[in-house]
Amino acid sequence: MLRQIKIIAALAALPVCAMAQSVSTDPVGFVTLTTLSNSDTIFSTPLARAEVFRGSVSSLTGTSITAGGAPGFTAGTFVYASGTQSNTYYLRFRTGAKAGSYYTVTANTTDTLTLDLAGDLLTGAAAGDEFALIPYWTLGTVFPASAAGTAFEASVNAAIRKTEIYFPDQTATGVNLPISATYYFSGGAWHKFVTGGNVQSSDDTVLLPDSYVMIRNKSFTGNITVMGGVVGSLQASPISSYKSNKQDNYVALTFPVAVSFRNSGLFNTASPTTGPVRNSVNAAIRSDEVYVYDNTIPGVNKSPVTYYFSNGAWRKFISGGSSVDAGDDIAFQPGSGVIIRRGIDASGPRSVNWSFSPSISP
Repeated sequence: MLRQIKIIAALAALPVCAMAQSVSTDPVGFVTLTTLSNSDTIFSTPLARAEVFRGSVSSLTGTSITAGGAPGFTAGTFVYASGTQSNTYYLRFRTGAKAGSYYTVTANTTDTLTLDLAGDLLTGAAAGDEFALIPYWTLGTVFPASAAGTAFEASVNAAIRKTEIYFPDQTATGVNLPISATYYFSGGAWHKFVTGGNVQSSDDTVLLPDSYVMIRNKSFTGNITVMGGVVGSLQASPISSYKSNKQDNYVALTFPVAVSFRNSGLFNTASPTTGPVRNSVNAAIRSDEVYVYDNTIPGVNKSPVTYYFSNGAWRKFISGGSSVDAGDDIAFQPGSGVIIRRGIDASGPRSVNWSFSPSISP
């Protein structure tokens, strides 16, 4: 995947919106990514959409957070409504014990936000923690109709699909997880593939900020331009594991700069047996693996390069093992993603929190 990256420094003390206090916003810019013809491309969003509010927690209870300073929200304004409100919003903690974690907004009053915690808890979050409200990227905002012929190829109909976008099943357990849905663009909108065709628009389908989709082009090379903000605060994602089976986790970074394994935070030196990627005995006995796909190589159903951590360093898997330190190999290219395959976990089922600080260098 070829990349063009341009970051423009944001103006200091620029209000995020009329409801928010004056704050320094994150830098903004754009990233252009190339998807090859007759190929599968792992794609994630390297920049975030513009924040609509930034503030702090006044109080919280259960699944709700009350914002401080009388923010004056319009009731229901952050709730998706098909046909009238196309955005789905999420709250991302910027500071505190939950820094980096994000949750979908399901309801709001003039000062309170109700969140879908997806099984998580707000334990540790406290009054004074800073947060931002951000609309998710969607198929229609990353790949608008105006980008047809440039970023993707429009399809004739459901039977003759040119560019397809595959969403992995984030709720499934096990490895080699199935595709949850396939989307194609036809007649001015994105559609979810169903036998016989589908007239309903799927433009509002959400793309998660810490995961990825796979784009499959037929005989077409695309150039996707994503314009947005650089996330300057901690990013956090849960990495799942189970007691009786291995588990694949599809993860990505909303970050426009390449990140090496050494600086990814995937291995926790302070907790080598409980971090996102655990220490392996050797090449033959790998506790956890990271699969990296090369978007610059054409082809479909491509095989990944496998990495693991063992004997104090990252290793690239080769038959017989490797003594080479692969820590400087790139784990995350801008706008890409990896699979973290967690091995069987005697303490499972559980989620281990993976935190990445964008302040570190590649």
